[in-house]
This record gives sequence, C-alpha cells and structure tokens, in this order.
Amino acid sequence: MDFSWTTIVIIILLIIIVYFVWTMLSSSTTTSSVTQAANTKTQLTVTSSNSFTFSVWIYVSSWTTTENMKPIITTSKNWSQDKYFSLSLGQTDNGLYANVGGKAMPPIPNIPLQTWALITASVNNGNSLDIYINGKLVQTTALQNTFSLDAGSVDVGGDTSTGFSGFIFATFTDSPVGPQDVWNTYSSGYGSGSGSSVSDFFNRYKVRFAFVKDNVELNSLDI
Repeated sequence: MDFSWTTIVIIILLIIIVYFVWTMLSSSTTTSSVTQAANTKTQLTVTSSNSFTFSVWIYVSSWTTTENMKPIITTSKNWSQDKYFSLSLGQTDNGLYANVGGKAMPPIPNIPLQTWALITASVNNGNSLDIYINGKLVQTTALQNTFSLDAGSVDVGGDTSTGFSGFIFATFTDSPVGPQDVWNTYSSGYGSGSGSSVSDFFNRYKVRFAFVKDNVELNSLDI
C-alpha cells in the first residue's frame, strides 16, 4: 500500500494526540496557582507530599527596611515547626531566605528588583532542597530530617507592613523539577503556565524528520 506524506503526517499527529491525552489522564500531578499583589496575603492550596515545587514569579517595585522578613511563601501559623516552610526576602537586603522544617538555609543574595524574577524551590523525597534563580540552579542543600508538607494551604505574600510592593505569581506542584524544566519555564517568561497546558506539551515534545544520506544527517524538520 502506498502512503503519501500527508497520510504519514496525519498518523504521526494522531499518535501524538493519543499520547498527550493518555499522559494528561494518567498523570497524578497536582498543580495550583495564584496571582496577586505582593503586599496582599492570600492562600495557595497544597497537597501532602515530600516531593514538591514552589515556582514563584516575583516583581518587587518598591522596597523599605523592616524589622521582619518580607514573606513570599509561608506555611500557615497553625502548622507544627517540623512542617514549617518559607521563602522570604530579607529585612534589610534583597536576599532570598528559605526555611525548611524550622531550619534556615544559607541565604541567596541579590534577588533582582524592579523586574520579573523567577524563584524555584524544589524538595526531592524530603531529603534535599534545590533553589533556582531565573532558571539556574544556585543552591542545593541536604535536609537534616526528612521533610514533607501537609495538605492544606500556604500564605502567599504579606501585607502593607512587610515593606515591599509589587506582584507575585506562585505555583505549587506535588513533584520535584529538574534543571531543564526550570530553564524552560524561565525561558518562556512570566505567565508561561505550569507545564500542564496543550501549548506547554508541544513545547516539550516534538517530532523530528531527518534527511539522511549514507547515514549522515543532512537536515531535519521539527513539527
């Protein structure tokens, strides 16, 4: 039976669509997100997990010195100390301060101000914390005790007394991420999504036709 190029392309596209639908239906990943002013506190839903990621786009438009940390992500006050997790900017500096299970992580200096910056904090099997700034891994810290989040919600942002204003777009996913995933999110820019949309899927997966002569690739076409 003779197949035209059009038939072959249609078959390939059908395979991609079936795989995409199967992936979406079989995936157990839970994602939630919230967008708001940085000086307005709101809640972000989280699920129980010892492998999770907070991905936060933050834009700091103004800054003043304060007596307390400037909260970005903070577990609710009624959580026990061993379940405590927070990401904050400094009292007198624009460094990033993370706290996991009541233990302070080494600070990361000079989070960009007056521009969109991507902060990604990923916990893997409760044993380590990876922090990425603008798509690049800047710190990996081994955790002293196995850490996990309880199901519920975390606070995003602060209030007018926290000493900074701007905007926050925060996403929670109950799975860890790798360097390529974080870089793809950063490269896509603010508002690119959580990686679960159709457009994100086709950004990650492509079909490549290779033109080969004597086992040497001369050219290729991605769809």
